[in-house]
Amino acid sequence: MGSINKRPLNAYVRYDGSGRVVAGSLVLRRKMPKVGNWKQLPQDIAYECCYPTTTSTTTAALSYPAGQVSEAGDAADACALTLDTTVYLKLAGGPTIAIGDQLFNDAAGTNPYDGDGQYHRVESTDGQDWNAQIDIAGIVTAVNLCP
Repeated sequence: MGSINKRPLNAYVRYDGSGRVVAGSLVLRRKMPKVGNWKQLPQDIAYECCYPTTTSTTTAALSYPAGQVSEAGDAADACALTLDTTVYLKLAGGPTIAIGDQLFNDAAGTNPYDGDGQYHRVESTDGQDWNAQIDIAGIVTAVNLCP
């Protein structure tokens, strides 16, 4: 017996008194059932169960903005240090450096910057310099705006 590519049947679902679809009420028939509140489904979704459609989505690669960081120093003189390394900044609120922000060696944010718990001069995305204590996971644990 051969298969028929045409779909001569229509899909119907039954609604209860509140206007909700009755679970398990989907039927495939040529004509609408006579007893009950039945509505025909649109032809494009009627056979969705048997012939699923596929969709594809693309996501943009995550990329953090670049900034600069100096070598390690102490809290008193970190603002005087020279910015010499590019880092990528995961900032929680705007262009300012704040406690909890994180620095990375790569724009994708997969390789945290190791600040070794020391103070560094950090240039933010708006060009301001900050005196920030950065732990080994690149997380800012203390911060002050450089004069």
